[in-house]
Amino acid sequence: MKRFLVTLQWKQLMALFMAVVLMSSCSSREKSTGLGASLGAGMGAALGGIIDPGKNGKYRTRNVIVGATVGAIAGGFTGSSLFDQKEQEKEIHELRNQSKASGRAPAPPELQQPKVEAQWVESKVVGNKWIEGHYEYIISEPTRWAAQ
Repeated sequence: MKRFLVTLQWKQLMALFMAVVLMSSCSSREKSTGLGASLGAGMGAALGGIIDPGKNGKYRTRNVIVGATVGAIAGGFTGSSLFDQKEQEKEIHELRNQSKASGRAPAPPELQQPKVEAQWVESKVVGNKWIEGHYEYIISEPTRWAAQ
C-alpha cells in the first residue's frame, strides 16, 4: 500500500511539473533555458534521491548530484527548444495575419525576358549520318527579377 501511495504521489508531482513547464511563457531564450534547467535539476535531484541509494544510503548523495546535473542539462535543452518552437509559431502567426490583412498573398516581382540568340547550323555529314541545317538557340542572358 505504501508503494502505491509513493507511486501516486510521484505521478502527481510529474503532472504538476509538466503543467508548469508547458504553461510557463518566458520572454527570452535565457529565461526559458534557465527555467528548464532549474526544473530539470530539481526533478533530477528528486529522482536521484529515490533511485537505488545503496546499502544504508551510501550512494544517495552521488545519485542526487548526478540526477541534478543530468536534469539541468536536459531541462536547459528542453527550455531552449520550447522557446525556439514558440518563436517560430509566433512568426508563422504574424505572417498569416499579414497576408490576411492584405486580402491576398503579395504578388511576386516581375521577371525580365531572357536574351536568346539564334544561330543557323549548315547541313553536314558526320560519319554515316546526314544532319540537316537547323537553328540552335543560345541563352546569352538568363531571366532576372525586374528592379522596381
